[in-house]
Amino acid sequence: MHYKYNGFINVYKEAGWTSMDVCAKLKGILGVRKIGHAGTLDPMAEGVLPVAVGRATKDIDFVGDGFKEYRAEMLLGVTTDTEDITGNVLGRYEGELPGETEVRDAVMSFVGEYDQLTPMYSARKVNGKKLYEYARAGKEVERKTKHISIDSISIEKVMLPKVTFTVRCSKGTYIRSLCRDIGEKLGCGACMSALLRTRVGDFEIGEALRIAEISELAGSGTGGIDSILSIRHATAVTIGKFDGAHVGHQALIRELKKTAEALKLRTLVIILKFGKPGVLTDAERKEKLYELGVDYCIELEFTPELMNMSAEDFLEKILIDRFCMKAIVGGKDISFGRGKAGNAEFLYANADKYGYTVDLIEKVKIEGESGRTSRTSEGDSAEVPADDAGRDISSTMLRSAIKNGDMQMASELLGSSYSISGVVVHGKGLAGSSRMNYPTMNIEVADELNVPPYGVYAVKAEIFESEGSKGAGTAAGGGGRGAGTGPGGCSAGSGGGDSVLTVSGIANLGERPTVHGSVEGGTRLRLEVHAFGDIGDCYGKLMKVQFCSFIRPERKFDSIDELISQIFEKDIPACESYFSRHGES
Repeated sequence: MHYKYNGFINVYKEAGWTSMDVCAKLKGILGVRKIGHAGTLDPMAEGVLPVAVGRATKDIDFVGDGFKEYRAEMLLGVTTDTEDITGNVLGRYEGELPGETEVRDAVMSFVGEYDQLTPMYSARKVNGKKLYEYARAGKEVERKTKHISIDSISIEKVMLPKVTFTVRCSKGTYIRSLCRDIGEKLGCGACMSALLRTRVGDFEIGEALRIAEISELAGSGTGGIDSILSIRHATAVTIGKFDGAHVGHQALIRELKKTAEALKLRTLVIILKFGKPGVLTDAERKEKLYELGVDYCIELEFTPELMNMSAEDFLEKILIDRFCMKAIVGGKDISFGRGKAGNAEFLYANADKYGYTVDLIEKVKIEGESGRTSRTSEGDSAEVPADDAGRDISSTMLRSAIKNGDMQMASELLGSSYSISGVVVHGKGLAGSSRMNYPTMNIEVADELNVPPYGVYAVKAEIFESEGSKGAGTAAGGGGRGAGTGPGGCSAGSGGGDSVLTVSGIANLGERPTVHGSVEGGTRLRLEVHAFGDIGDCYGKLMKVQFCSFIRPERKFDSIDELISQIFEKDIPACESYFSRHGES
């Protein structure tokens, strides 16, 4: 199971929310199913609530086991059943309250370790049932004490009957129970009247975001949320654009996993986003990296702030502090920071200081054939360099192959067929009409993609029964239909537990100029697929289209009848011939 977002978010929990309320709200905002929090805060309390999203839920203990800091207000002379001001009053002290010196001495006496009795209104379980469930039913049950540690207390203000103090304590400490215990020691009783959590481990209140702020970031795209995610487990890191996740990137990921396994680290890929069209959408790039076995993928927008950040700051503030890096893996030309100062020499020089290892590998070289040709967007043959063998595999090489419609080269570089994915949407219905009898499945192509030349292709399509089951769609939308009438066949399979139908067919990538009037008609770029074989209703299903061979460029025909003739007399036979040559009749 892959997740759109994976990591920790430093949430500012507001008063009136339970910790689970926060998680439920974030599930809706982020569109994820797996969320947890590190350390419960009572509804009346505010402050830092670390929330683990997606795969980070397995690392919650790396956050929750650390010290926490609180700013608390204690009300002397009042005791309640919940041990805070929200509960039912059990008693009010009628005598004279202790003096300030006595109060200060009592508060400070709790610095150190002691056994604290768990409050009845708490989530700890007794006999498989939460204590607050007993309390709400009016039942008192025997509770055990828990050994806790109060690292420090700083008394900020004493204005009797209220006392304000800051406390640094261990996991499992109840501040309202601390107030109760102080009140008992003073003989007047006490309850907690306000609480602000200011720190949980490395999560500080100054960096915590309210739900409304997180919602706004989510609306700005994947990179918005990634900008606030952190990782708390020690990681092995690699950095790059990873456009296409080609075979060179895949070799790097294998080395990253090898290093992480040896050192018992999580794997993290940091994707630098430059805002330019890529081979994959953001979602597809992450999905492919997760399929390669990466634990975490984080996108960093290449903003002016990041561009001007020194190599030292990038290393310390991002790689070490935010992502807990203990190993870095990359190519020998690795670089980051202002002026690309974060190079191999820099990394080796700082390894002992920050406690990480460095593993730099050679780039993978292509083993392609020589003298091959590819198709340009105009349909003419264009020579590939006489001998590609020995060249470093790069994203530039991959983009060039795709731009030229060289699907064979693109597939070699990707290690699999080049594809575009998306949810099938409604077309104009012309192709499936009685006039054409050529039903198609339509997917909108994301603006962020580098795409092959507009034209007709022989394709293979995977259609997933569950919408979004692969998690890598290039577009969202309504439905579409495909009920192919040409020769060929379909095969059923499964992927990720979902039923998958695989079918060969013919596709047009472009703007449909015969229908819309011109190649530059300003319409949304679409991929239309006609399946060879009856596949039924595909509205709303995710489809992954693999480009097998370029047939011809897109052009405007003088009439629909001329287009129909081209499709049935030339294009479909050309696709049939391709599949026949490759043993896929």
